[in-house]
Amino acid sequence: MFKGLAGSLKDKNLHSINALPSNNIELFDCYTGLILGHLYHNFPLPLTLTAERFLDYKNLGPSNRDALEKEETLFLATVKWLADVGYIHFDGMSGVSFFEVVLTNSGLLILRAFPEGKDTAPTIGEKLSHCTKDENTDELRGLVTEALGLGSRMISPMTRSGI
Repeated sequence: MFKGLAGSLKDKNLHSINALPSNNIELFDCYTGLILGHLYHNFPLPLTLTAERFLDYKNLGPSNRDALEKEETLFLATVKWLADVGYIHFDGMSGVSFFEVVLTNSGLLILRAFPEGKDTAPTIGEKLSHCTKDENTDELRGLVTEALGLGSRMISPMTRSGI
């Protein structure tokens, strides 16, 4: 059901439902890392982000509908939150898709920072972009924690986007 950590965001190598992170914060961290890594890798091109990039709609049966709805809700909430706090910008949304998504200046500055204790490449963004190609969720979540911590010191308090 959870796409993206194996191969690349377009690969069909999926995690089983039993391998999913078990709570909202863990899922949020994974989605945040995958989204920011993907946007950093493609910067400055605005992208369309869809839940299909992260969720396996084809292989879920009716018995997993509740889990799928939870995942969709968490994905949508994650993208909206990233926009609300100033990491990303999007021009609109429809269903489970966000259009013209791009890193903001603040988001880019955070992702161009070096991980704590390091002052050489790779940057947080490069590491996040690389994490989307392997299955190291612990490293992905650690980088997200570091990026969010840095962001909380750099970006002004949250304002709702109204979308």
